[in-house]
Amino acid sequence: MKHSKVVLILFISVFLIILLSPWSIADEKNTQKESYSKIEALDGSYWIQVNEDGFGDENNVAVVAMKEYQNNLYALVRNDKEGAEVWRFDGKHWEQVLFPNNVENGIYNNYFINSHMGAMEVFKGKLYVGFSSGVQGYYLKSSGCEIWRYDGSKWEPVVSDKKDVDEKGIISAISGCKDKDGETTAIFIDSSKKWEKNRWKGGVLQITSGRGRFRRFDIVSNTENTLIVQQNEIGGNRGKEYTVCKEKHYINPFPLHEYDLPPVSAGDSYEIGMGNDENGFGDYFNKAISSMVVFEGKLYASTVLNYDYGGQVWYTIDGENWKITNPPRSLGLFHDDPNYPDSKKPVTRGIPSLGVCDIEGEPNLYAGTLGSDGNLGGCARFAKLTISGWELIVDSSIDENDTGTNENGFGSGMECNMFNGNFNVWSQACFKKKLFVGIQSIAGARVLYTKTASPKDGSWFYSVGGNGKLPAGFDGKTNKGASMVMKKPVFETIAVQLFPYGDYLYAGLVRLYMPLMGAGAETLTGSQIWKTKDGINWVEVTKNGFGDKTILNFQSFCVYKDNLYVSGSRAANTVGGGLGGTKIFKLLK
Repeated sequence: MKHSKVVLILFISVFLIILLSPWSIADEKNTQKESYSKIEALDGSYWIQVNEDGFGDENNVAVVAMKEYQNNLYALVRNDKEGAEVWRFDGKHWEQVLFPNNVENGIYNNYFINSHMGAMEVFKGKLYVGFSSGVQGYYLKSSGCEIWRYDGSKWEPVVSDKKDVDEKGIISAISGCKDKDGETTAIFIDSSKKWEKNRWKGGVLQITSGRGRFRRFDIVSNTENTLIVQQNEIGGNRGKEYTVCKEKHYINPFPLHEYDLPPVSAGDSYEIGMGNDENGFGDYFNKAISSMVVFEGKLYASTVLNYDYGGQVWYTIDGENWKITNPPRSLGLFHDDPNYPDSKKPVTRGIPSLGVCDIEGEPNLYAGTLGSDGNLGGCARFAKLTISGWELIVDSSIDENDTGTNENGFGSGMECNMFNGNFNVWSQACFKKKLFVGIQSIAGARVLYTKTASPKDGSWFYSVGGNGKLPAGFDGKTNKGASMVMKKPVFETIAVQLFPYGDYLYAGLVRLYMPLMGAGAETLTGSQIWKTKDGINWVEVTKNGFGDKTILNFQSFCVYKDNLYVSGSRAANTVGGGLGGTKIFKLLK
């Protein structure tokens, strides 16, 4: 009898330990809940939410990319407070994928790595993840984009400061590092070094300790133990701004946001990075990786939000060594502007969209761009990769006339900008032998398509906006508050994410949310999803974020175990902040 009581007590104790253990709580917390009821959509389909909002953290405001890998669904999560996270789903349970050394956020606790944008792709048996750092704007507030890969248990840096260390040390003394002190450069001394002259010229000094950790400076030159460094915090101002080591406040004009750049002091540790294996492929103004795609045995990755030199497309054959496609920057297009390096302002601040499509008898790789104001026209371009490099098929230089959908902004004209025309190729999709592009524009999201991808006049047609059956923005609605503040029509829906699944092309819309510009939470009604079977006639799936008006955009689509999943993000696509934790929905068959 006594023995039975002991066994019973031990059994109850073990049961309580298991029940109350952190593992058990985490497992229950991140299990697909039976209590999530089915949602009947406007088209008669049924959907269900499969995760807890934000995976239990309201700062996890968006899922910017999803990918199936090793029988799991992986999700890249935007977090502007602590840094990006990665989660995975086996069909029933979610678990966080920890970074090296059990770090939860920002890969190595780098809060700059927020994944405002991002991409995932499987290549040579491993999952490649493109992390972004910072937000939109001419002001940096970034440590540069990074690419890491994962084999199901271990992370490896691919394009990152963490891939190698070319040099490291501790700053002994600093001079000439004040605002308006007569010299734009500053002097950093490490008295323990004996370098060759200009050994580190062209490299990047990376601060690795202190309050200014993750700040970086261009190395102009060096002597035996001295580095001449230049700050580059303002796009288009390289080499002209003062290098400031004290804390300094910055205000980005549009999209409007403010931040403090932390101080750097003697005694801080540093590393020096050289080459294109460093953050941003060696250029930290490559803030974001927006797209990754495998084409002809190569992994391609595109960069965006580079206000200095423009977007780029890089590729690798082996996953280790990266080369740049030609032209190397901004598809070779530059406005005349004396405020930029060599008086060249990039026409394309980024290449948000890469895609493979077979509409010419063989698969081709296409790139869509993000525009910038200037003398060559301020809107989107489109190009095809050839043996010699990128061939423009939408640009004002293609022919002698200035009409047709092959011109700047798919025919939007030389006066085109983000407020009135086809400004940014947000997404693209190959669907039923046609190539579709989803356009971002303050004047309303649009969709165009081509049957030929030819540079000739009249090769592109409107599916939404223009002379399409649906108006710009899919519903033609403008935001009264933002329109009043900006004194021009500002639409509610400003971008579209395209994704083919089964017999349909789906469109997830991006809702305007910029409280400082008049588009606040009081105007929200929830984002929308539409679908089309023929590319012309569209059917609405949801018009209110599946009943949640705080869902600002349906951002990332993915097929996992033959089922369609989509993320409902509660974060502005610019810098307007978040409204709560992100959701993921599954289309029920």
